[in-house]
Amino acid sequence: MADRQATGGSTSRCARAAAWVALAVLLVGCSTVGEDLASFGDSLVPLSAKQAARLMVDPHDPENRRLGTVAIANSPFGGSDAYLALYRDRAGHEPDPLVKAISISALGRHGAPKDAPLIAKALTDSQFQVRWEASKALQRIHNPAVVPDLLRALRKDDESPDTRLAAATALGQYPQDRVFQGLIAALDAPELAVNIAAHRSLTILTGQDWGLDSRPWHAWYNATAEPFAGQQEYLYPTYTRPETWLEKLAFWSGRNFEKPGTPVGLGSSSRRTTYQVEEEASADETGG
Repeated sequence: MADRQATGGSTSRCARAAAWVALAVLLVGCSTVGEDLASFGDSLVPLSAKQAARLMVDPHDPENRRLGTVAIANSPFGGSDAYLALYRDRAGHEPDPLVKAISISALGRHGAPKDAPLIAKALTDSQFQVRWEASKALQRIHNPAVVPDLLRALRKDDESPDTRLAAATALGQYPQDRVFQGLIAALDAPELAVNIAAHRSLTILTGQDWGLDSRPWHAWYNATAEPFAGQQEYLYPTYTRPETWLEKLAFWSGRNFEKPGTPVGLGSSSRRTTYQVEEEASADETGG
């Protein structure tokens, strides 16, 4: 009798758990649940540094190389010389497009102004993912030598809107007449997202806000002697999203998002490491 009761109680608990999972799927969608469960599992059982390094150099499995590179690039030691050398090599020679893309992203996160031309070469890669990551990486590194590359990506009609949007954002750190003209032209692009990114960069460069219509921008530019006198601070954008329900349950995991920052090579800025970002977020939460 007791065994039947215990079995019945266990079955009932399993049924309730299954019902909650089914409800979660209905509420947020299968793909979202899968992504949340994956990130939840990663937060509970993270890769060790040795595991990540082994995966990163797996010559046979590009997925392992991608996962290992992601783990290393987001670690406090992801900017060490040995890893930077690997990011640079893969930015130029990696055959797998996803591994190449994530290596370019890592180089943008940890690299120096001298790396910008190498990243800019990827703006003409045959794979969209590589071009997109290159345009985003150049938001984090300041080097005027890549301005022509960014302008070409921005005005390329058959380029993806995501890449053109990222290029327009990256150009917001360069107060140059050709950049101003390129961004004004992007206000007339058919994609609203590209228009908005160009407008935001124009506002940062000039301190002015003439909306999404290119005509008042042209009129103002032709009437002013110093168009960049009111330039505002440029900060590269970072990824944020609302906290998922599983992350709220796993309140001990302490997930933090990187804050926008000044590109390396712009002014007297210095690169903040992932560890420093996490320290700052922790200090904000504790009031320290």
